[in-house]
Amino acid sequence: MFKSPQILARTVALLVLPALFMAESAVAAVAAQVPPSVTVRYSDLNLDSTAGISSLYTRIQDAATEVCRPVEGPQSVSRTLWTAWNKCFHHAIADAVRAVHNDKLSAYHWQHDRGWGYPEGAAPTTVARR
Repeated sequence: MFKSPQILARTVALLVLPALFMAESAVAAVAAQVPPSVTVRYSDLNLDSTAGISSLYTRIQDAATEVCRPVEGPQSVSRTLWTAWNKCFHHAIADAVRAVHNDKLSAYHWQHDRGWGYPEGAAPTTVARR
């Protein structure tokens, strides 16, 4: 069918090269979809104490801030970017707390995420009421 090995080689190259480029771009797309992560080490903390739980929670918040940095934008300009960052930040914290599997950390997160952390006698401020 082919008259020379050169024609055969060129034909194969024309068929294989586009497939390689598509495969490379597919690998790049998968790599781009891998979410960023930060390792939080806490072996130095006593998770039976409130101070240890508080320190770990602060570390988790710091890591969430770092992980969500790509979502940041001119937050004063666009509320959409602020909402996306806020969603990223809270999901990152919740995922990290869930991964630790510690009841005291989970309770601490629940209190801080749900607004239970009001000082004694203080109540939340109502912004608008119907």
